[in-house]
Amino acid sequence: MLCLQCKAIDPHNADSTSASLKDAKWFDQYPDFPALKASALNGCEFCGQLRHAMLHKYSDTEIAKFEHNFDESVQSTWSSTKWNGDVEIYSGRFVGKVNSTYRDLAQKQTFDDSLLPDMQLLYFTFRPYPPRQFNQGIPSYHNWQICFDLYTEPYPTSFSPVRRRLPSAETLSSTNVKAIVAWLDVCSKKHTGCRQETPGPLPTRVIDVGPADGSQHPKIYVAAGQPSPYVALSHCWGKPTKTQTPRIARTLSGNLKDMVSAIPLESLPQNFQDAIVTVRVLGLRYLWIDALCIVQDSREDWEMEAARMGEYYRSAYLTLAATSAKASIDGFLARSLWPWPTISMPCPAQSSSISHEKIHLRYQPEPSEYSRIDAIDHSVWNTRAWTYQERLLSTRILHFASDRLFWECRTMEGSEENEPPREPAYHTPWMATKAEARHSLVYPDEAGFDNRYERWYRLVSRYSQRDLSYESDVFPALSGLADAFHKVYTDQDRYITGLWQADIFRGLLWMTKDSSEATRPSVYRAPSWSWASVKGEVEWPSRTTARHCHYNYAVQLLEAQTDTGPGGALGAVTGGMIKLLGKYQRLDKVLRPPIWEAVVRFRFDLVSADEVIGSGAFDIDSEIQADAIWILQIEVQGPGDSSFPYHPSGLLLKQVDGAELRFSRVGYCALDEEYIGFFDKIEPNELSLV
Repeated sequence: MLCLQCKAIDPHNADSTSASLKDAKWFDQYPDFPALKASALNGCEFCGQLRHAMLHKYSDTEIAKFEHNFDESVQSTWSSTKWNGDVEIYSGRFVGKVNSTYRDLAQKQTFDDSLLPDMQLLYFTFRPYPPRQFNQGIPSYHNWQICFDLYTEPYPTSFSPVRRRLPSAETLSSTNVKAIVAWLDVCSKKHTGCRQETPGPLPTRVIDVGPADGSQHPKIYVAAGQPSPYVALSHCWGKPTKTQTPRIARTLSGNLKDMVSAIPLESLPQNFQDAIVTVRVLGLRYLWIDALCIVQDSREDWEMEAARMGEYYRSAYLTLAATSAKASIDGFLARSLWPWPTISMPCPAQSSSISHEKIHLRYQPEPSEYSRIDAIDHSVWNTRAWTYQERLLSTRILHFASDRLFWECRTMEGSEENEPPREPAYHTPWMATKAEARHSLVYPDEAGFDNRYERWYRLVSRYSQRDLSYESDVFPALSGLADAFHKVYTDQDRYITGLWQADIFRGLLWMTKDSSEATRPSVYRAPSWSWASVKGEVEWPSRTTARHCHYNYAVQLLEAQTDTGPGGALGAVTGGMIKLLGKYQRLDKVLRPPIWEAVVRFRFDLVSADEVIGSGAFDIDSEIQADAIWILQIEVQGPGDSSFPYHPSGLLLKQVDGAELRFSRVGYCALDEEYIGFFDKIEPNELSLV
C-alpha cells in the first residue's frame, strides 16, 4: 500500500529532460521523523522505507563520517541553537548507472544520466546535513542524498523504464541457472574470440562430480589427456582456525588412492562442495580444483602441475570464481541477507501488455556507480596473486558475489541483474590469438621501444600488488601469463626470472613504489636484479614518447644463468646470475637531502668528487647505506630533440662478500643532465649481478 504522495513515484511521471519527480517533497522532524512514521503506520510501505533511510543517515555513526571533530557532547547543545529539527526531503530524481568502460564512455555524446536507456537508481536530496555545522547559530543548509536501487519484475520488456532484474534469493535458482546456460550457449557458439572448436584435453587429474542427482560420491579421475569439457574453480584457500571442523582440503600421497575411489561430499570444505553442486546443476561432469587435483606433498607433482595451471584455466569450458569467499571453508552459494527491506510498488504501464509490472526499491546506504568493481575488484579473492592469472587466462568466468552473479568472457560482461552486455573492462585481447595480438599493438613505436614489453611490465606491476600465502610461489603463480605472453609475442625470446632477455636492460630498471613498505622475502625466490627479489609493489619509470627521442643501452649481456626446478624456466627459481659488460663506478657517498618529502621517489643524492651527480632510490629502506655504493650505467636517452632533456639511468649496487666483480642490486638511479658525460672516461668492465 502507498500513500497518495508515494503513488506519484513513477518513472513515467518524471520530467522528460531531468528525470526529476514532480512534487516529491516531505517535511519532517529530527530525531523520530513522526510524519513518515505516521504514514508508515497507516500502511505506506515507501514512507516506512524512507524513514528507515533517514534514521540511518541521521545516526551518530553516519554523521561522524562527515565531521572530523565529532563529539557526542555537541548533541546536548542543540536545544540552544536556532535549529528546531526541521528536515526537508525534496528533489527526487531517477538516474541510470554510469557505465564504467572506456568504450561506453567514449560512445556517449553526453554524460546526462537522463539519456541512458533505463532507470537504475532513485535519489532524494535532503537538508540540513550534517546538522551540527552551524553558521552564526543557524544550521548550514548543506544538502545530501539518499539512494534506492531500482529493480523490475518479472522480466523487463522493451517498454520497461526499469530493466534491472531483482536478484534471486537463491544463487542457483531456476532463473539463474537458465541465465548461466544462456550465457554459456551464446559465448561458446557465437563469440569468435571465445569459441573453442573442440574440447581441449582434460588436466592430468580432475574430479568426476558424478550424476546430477548426487547418487554417487565425487572422486578423482586420472584423465590421461582425453578431450572433454571441464570446469575450473578459482578460489582463496585461506587458513582454517582451531575451532573449525577438519575437512579434506588437499590431496596428499597418503590419501590419493582413497580419493580416486570416492570423496564424501560432506568431507570437503564448503567452496569445493558448492563447486561440485554447481557443476552437477549445469549438467557437466568434470571439475578441476588445484588443492584436490595436485598432490600437494609431492614437490615434483606440484611444480609440474603448477606450470600447467595457466593452460588448465585457459582451456576450461568455464571457470567458477568463488569471489565472495575469503577462504575455502566459506562457500559461495549461500547468499547474504540484505539488511534493508525491499519493497514493491506497481509501475503504471504505458502498454497494457505489461500492466502487471512492478518496481522494487531497496535502500542503498553507500551507493556506488560501479557495482561490479565493488563486488569483484574490491574482493579478497581479487587480492590474491594466483587469481590474477586465473582471471586473465580464463576464456569465460562466472563470479559468485555475495548477492549476485557476474559473467565475464573475452567478448562481453553480464550480470544477474540484467545489465546490458558490454565490452569487458578487465580484458586481455592478446590472449586470444597471435594474429589478433599483432593487430592490437603498434611496435616498435616512434620512441624506439617495443610496446609488447611495456605491456608485460604493466602486468607485473599489477601482479606485484597481490598477496601470496607462500612467498616462493611468486613465479609459479605468474607462469601461465608468462607462457601465454611467450607464445603470442616472444616465441624466440627467453624468460629469465620474470623478465625477457630481449628487453633485459629495460627490465632491470624497475623501482619499488614504496621503499618504506617493501621487504625481502623470508625465503630465496629471485636474484637481486629481478623485481621478484622484493616483497612490495614495483613499477617501471615511464619513458617519453617524443618523436625524436630514442633509448640506447650502455651495457652488454654476456651471460645469463638461472637455476630452476621441475617447473622449468616458468617455475620457482633457486639461483640466478647475469654477467654484463658495462661502465660502473664507486660513489663517494649517498646522502639524504636536508629537505625532502616522502612522496618524492628519488630521495637520495649521489655524491662523487664532492659533487651531487644525480639522484637515487633504494629498493628497501631498511637496506639504506651511505657508503660502499656503486653506480652502473644502463640506459641513455638520446640523442634527441633539445627540448627533451635526457638523464642516464642505471642501478645502485653493492659488492657481494667483498668480491671485486660480484654485485647485488640495491636501488635505481638517474644522473642529472649536466653529468651525462660522467661515464665517458670510464672503460667498460665485466661484472656479475646475483
